[in-house]
Amino acid sequence: MLKCVVMTLTGFLSGSVMYAYLIPKLFRRVDIRQRSEDGNPGVANVFASSGIAVGAGCLVLDLAKAFVPVFISVQVLNIRGLYLAPVIVAPVLGHAFSPFLWFKGGKAVAASVGALLGSVTVSKVVVALLFFLILFKLVIVINPDSAKSILAYTCAFLTSLVMEPQPGVKIAVFLISLVVCYKHYVNPNKGDLSIAIWRYSVVCEDKKFKFIKS
Repeated sequence: MLKCVVMTLTGFLSGSVMYAYLIPKLFRRVDIRQRSEDGNPGVANVFASSGIAVGAGCLVLDLAKAFVPVFISVQVLNIRGLYLAPVIVAPVLGHAFSPFLWFKGGKAVAASVGALLGSVTVSKVVVALLFFLILFKLVIVINPDSAKSILAYTCAFLTSLVMEPQPGVKIAVFLISLVVCYKHYVNPNKGDLSIAIWRYSVVCEDKKFKFIKS
């Protein structure tokens, strides 16, 4: 129990460090929240406003800040069972509701991938999440990004219900999906909903769906 509490707090504090806000501010003198349409201090906006090098650095750090505390908990401290759930969720909560930004953090996609990746030796659920994120990015192209993320995390959670044997990880995926979907719902990306497969697209404009062939 003590190890779980310590690593949950450690993970939350680690996740709370907003590299996607701090690094552009330090190296580019850019407030990422003011340079993006949704005001989100996230990696995707860093790539768009500060370039590939800064964006890649922020991506690695956002993954690592969630990966490291979870990986240590699993591999070094041998935390298992239901105790693993808060340890996995904590970095994601820290990123989504960072106390260093007055609890207005990011949308937690990179942090959630990092946290689940940290538990990869005991659970492969991160593979399902990455599969759906890539599927809805490259194959069944869904826009805007908020809709894409909500659908990917919903599918990953449903997959975990069927394929994930560990209750602790299953609970963690449920809570992470709630956090990420909530953040994307209350602060969505702009643009009409569209679904494209190869040369065919379905676009929602003014609450009406239109079929388009390119």
